[in-house]
Amino acid sequence: MNVKLRVLSVGALFFIGTTAFAQKTKKDTATTEIDEVVMVGFGQKKAVKELTGAVGTMKSDAIKDVPVASVDKMLQGRVSGVQTGNASGQPGGFASVRVRGIASVNGGVNPIYVVDGVRVQSGDLTTGATTANILANLNSDDIESVTVLKDAASTAVYGADAGAGVIVITTKSGKKGKPKISLNFESGTNSRAIEGMRGLNTEQYRYLLANALANYDGVTPEEVYADAATGGYGAVAQNIYTTSNNTNWRDVTSRSGYQNSVNASISGGNDNITYYNSANYFLQESELKGSDFKRLGFTSKIDYKATDKFKFGTDIQLSYSRINTLPNGGGFANPILFELFARPTDPGYNADGTYYLGNSGRLSNNLFNSGYVQDNNYFRASTARVFGNIYGEYQILKNLSYRVVFGTELNNIENDTYYNPIHGDGYQVNGRKTESTTRYFNWNLQNIVNYNFKVGDKNRFNISAIQEAYQRNMRYVAGQGVNVGSPNLETLSNFIKPVYARGEKSVSSRNGYAAVVNYDYDKLILVDASVRRDALSNFTPGQKWGTFYSVGVGVDLARLQFVKDWEKISQFKLRGSYGKVGNTISSIPYSLYEYTGNYNDNPAATLKYVYNPDLRWETVKPLSLGVDMGFFKNRLTVTAEYYNKKTEDLVFSVPLQMSQGLPIPSESTLTYPFKDVNVGSLVNKGFEFTVNYDVVRGEDFNLSIGGNLSTLKNEITSLYGGQDVITGSTILREGEGIGTFYIRKWAGVDPTNGDPLWYKNGMDGETTNKYAEAGLAVQGRSYSNVFGGVNLNVSYKNFTLSALGTFGFGGKVLNDWASYTQSDGQYVFSYPGSTDALDFWTPSNPNAANPKPVYLNATNSNRSSTRFLAKTDYLRLSNIRVGYKFTSSMLKGTGLNGFEVYAQGNNILTHRYDKNLKFDPENNLNATNNLNLPVQKTVSLGFNLQF
Repeated sequence: MNVKLRVLSVGALFFIGTTAFAQKTKKDTATTEIDEVVMVGFGQKKAVKELTGAVGTMKSDAIKDVPVASVDKMLQGRVSGVQTGNASGQPGGFASVRVRGIASVNGGVNPIYVVDGVRVQSGDLTTGATTANILANLNSDDIESVTVLKDAASTAVYGADAGAGVIVITTKSGKKGKPKISLNFESGTNSRAIEGMRGLNTEQYRYLLANALANYDGVTPEEVYADAATGGYGAVAQNIYTTSNNTNWRDVTSRSGYQNSVNASISGGNDNITYYNSANYFLQESELKGSDFKRLGFTSKIDYKATDKFKFGTDIQLSYSRINTLPNGGGFANPILFELFARPTDPGYNADGTYYLGNSGRLSNNLFNSGYVQDNNYFRASTARVFGNIYGEYQILKNLSYRVVFGTELNNIENDTYYNPIHGDGYQVNGRKTESTTRYFNWNLQNIVNYNFKVGDKNRFNISAIQEAYQRNMRYVAGQGVNVGSPNLETLSNFIKPVYARGEKSVSSRNGYAAVVNYDYDKLILVDASVRRDALSNFTPGQKWGTFYSVGVGVDLARLQFVKDWEKISQFKLRGSYGKVGNTISSIPYSLYEYTGNYNDNPAATLKYVYNPDLRWETVKPLSLGVDMGFFKNRLTVTAEYYNKKTEDLVFSVPLQMSQGLPIPSESTLTYPFKDVNVGSLVNKGFEFTVNYDVVRGEDFNLSIGGNLSTLKNEITSLYGGQDVITGSTILREGEGIGTFYIRKWAGVDPTNGDPLWYKNGMDGETTNKYAEAGLAVQGRSYSNVFGGVNLNVSYKNFTLSALGTFGFGGKVLNDWASYTQSDGQYVFSYPGSTDALDFWTPSNPNAANPKPVYLNATNSNRSSTRFLAKTDYLRLSNIRVGYKFTSSMLKGTGLNGFEVYAQGNNILTHRYDKNLKFDPENNLNATNNLNLPVQKTVSLGFNLQF
């Protein structure tokens, strides 16, 4: 019987998030039997009726044309149990992805990615750029499906590093038939999805500064105005109170962000060969000058049936990208920080339109003009990615096959940081240039033998034996120089004074063997079992090998006659799984000498790390229970799942005595001797619900709605010695979750005198105006504990409408720069701060949000507390798309098989429940924002041509 794939529209979520169907029509009946199909481990497809594990899938129609650079930014709200956080709005930047919680404290927390059956790198591989994402080099228009493997039954076959989940990406392939050509063009504009904190204008700055100085000197603000204007507070203050400048620094640092993409593909084939070829161009500019991402890519995929028994295929993906980023945090080249720190009384431009560079190369408060710096300095990474994959499959016997897969991935990243000699951080050294190249060459080899057979008519077995080897090779070289003869010279050789030259290389490898057994009894009882042995080169000989396993069981009650008699029930499956998988760590078990020092021009060695032959993988033991139900011939589908995922052998740095030496890794901020040991445990648990309802199925009108909701409780169950680990504003404590805030609780402003108040016990009751007397206490966590998405799909004749809304509740984020931006007078003379500081106490405003501002504020009112902690509860219209498809009769004579015009918006509307939240709410996987680039709102128009 023929198999056809039918893809639903954006966001349709069936059972466990899948949207692919295999439609089988029997020749002797008009009845149509529909089975969902998903992609699971090592290139195997399974019908949902055969699954015992928890997976979720996005199909190509759910992600097509979404105006983001990488697929990881599309997962939020589309797959249950998956939570993403955009740490930055940098085009081409990465998104943090968590599958069923946070799997580790110091180990791996992001899932591994598998493309067309081959493991690939993910995350930020750059060294000089603020944030980048190697997955942005993969064109999302080439993706056929994205499958998220969430439980032991689906991930254990990947073994040692699958504890944080596995994301399987399948790219498009050719299909038998005449050539099909597709062209897609889309253009749009980008702006801030969230306005963020705003800098002060001149009038606001004068008002805030005058009150701070008045409270310090015991005079009135009016007296400060008068004295400052006549020089009583010095020349700088005189200029502040007499200048006509009123600079909006956001206008100086921003622009109209542009976005453009072009995708072209051709596919087709015959009985023996199918092909898919594509080319793409993608450009995305941030609203902030100096931040953008460009990509040019090409894909060629061929499958060839050489004989009745042998087939093979190749998959080649080539791409080149360039990302320009901007610093975050406290770098004065960070335009977000600059807007809040620069005085509006300084001009942004000269009278001739050129940038104002201040006196002696600096503005009045010693800053550089960020607009000039953004235009003339850069933090750039250029990435060439080559992915090659070849497979061969031979049918040894009718039920016995052998498959070999060999994939390689080459990522070559060239990092360039340039500080021009005229103005900015390169001014004092007459220009600075850093160049580095990082090369990753990775290969993945798989040998798979598959045997399936029946015992009687109802007992089916499928057995697979898998051998996999993976190796990663990294090489890094870098150099820096200063002092250049001209700002037009930007290559390293023109910077005549060398600063350093560096180089590193590393090789890591792993080898594994797995066996998988699938059994079903008349599709009523389903059993999946797997076991895998992995060896990792990084561990000591006694700890290299680990064993991982899973067992999954399902019972499809819809196969029973008494359920079949209930015509309204079309699906009723119970399933559960348990197992053990590994979680990778970055710790080194060896005691090493590092010869990187110079002692009288002789190599100097320093100790690095402590020998620990017992160091091993973290282990994750997931339990998953689920029920899949369908009603009215699957017009209404419901899935409910419970998961409990325990991580054991957590890696922590345990302090040592000083007499044992000082093996402090160079990348560590710890100031005491330590060694990494496996100690501690945590658990992630919660529920997942997915519902989809085809409300109307008609010839001209169709309407479907759906959604998913997930809950998460993350809890640390044991720590070394039961002792708390306090880092900055967060705490690791038994009984609390990762990202738990441990700070003082703000009690508001004393309405009688404007003093700051905190609770003495950190919770409630008695207050104090002395920061040191206030107690520290747990004040919530960073991640959302309830999150998900809602989708709508409507079609009426030729019109289509799709929308996706996302939500998250229960998380918080700390404004880690509020000590400067709301300093209550401490820094206001040098750094004005944000408009949030303007609602301050005065005798006529006793119920203000901020205490009385005092120049050089000594009350510690701007120190870390819940005053600067905001809830990240939100609702967001993440994507909306409206399209019109021209019918074949309308296109007759044009040579076109299809033509669609569409308009869409991304991150169009965001409702924040906390008025104090100034950052993007999808920052919720991070405890702080660190003044990252804002997430972008995109409005675009496109059209698609089919030949």
